[in-house]
Amino acid sequence: MVANICENFARKLKELREMKGLTKGQLSSLADLDMSYIGKIERCQKFPNIKTIAKLALALEVPVRDLFDFE
Repeated sequence: MVANICENFARKLKELREMKGLTKGQLSSLADLDMSYIGKIERCQKFPNIKTIAKLALALEVPVRDLFDFE
């Protein structure tokens, strides 16, 4: 169950990032996060806390709920 959430979140983050035409480096700058951390999230090696999720949503200019829209 948790693995599915992680995988879905990772896939959704990458999808939204690419849809916005952003590189991992650009997203990391906008979200004030390390680029390697973005990569680890997208590879499901790390799962961000709520503060980081909010930073990612703000950087992507989407509501937080969009990062959890797995359907």
